[in-house]
Amino acid sequence: MGLPVFRDCCCCELKWGVLTVGIVDIILTLCLGGGNGSGYTGAARIVWFLALVIHVAHIVACVCVIVSVFKPDKRLVIPYLITGICRAIIDTVFLILICLYVRIGDALFLIVIIVAIIVLGIYFWLVIYSWFRKLGGSTPAD
Repeated sequence: MGLPVFRDCCCCELKWGVLTVGIVDIILTLCLGGGNGSGYTGAARIVWFLALVIHVAHIVACVCVIVSVFKPDKRLVIPYLITGICRAIIDTVFLILICLYVRIGDALFLIVIIVAIIVLGIYFWLVIYSWFRKLGGSTPAD
């Protein structure tokens, strides 16, 4: 059994769902990123810096996905698939660090936001993966 493949996204053709995911992902990444990392030390600062680099690369990958909607080419989708996995991993590590070093009550809102970002990111990744398969990546989608 492989990964699930969507035939459509949000009640519209997969192509337009991919365009929506690309735009929404850029907006969310820009809105949720930020800060200068000065409040972090040690491992948290390293994770913050890695997250910054990965999220910037992810924004570039989102632009590539948007371009792939108008110029179908599976090679334009591959950077998103890579940065999406990296982003999910680094966000999970960041969530674990917050749970370990910050009192849960003090960071409950942040924890809920990060979990929502991870879940939404996985859904977005699956939509883009479906687009990759439809464009002829690995094995064709049904």
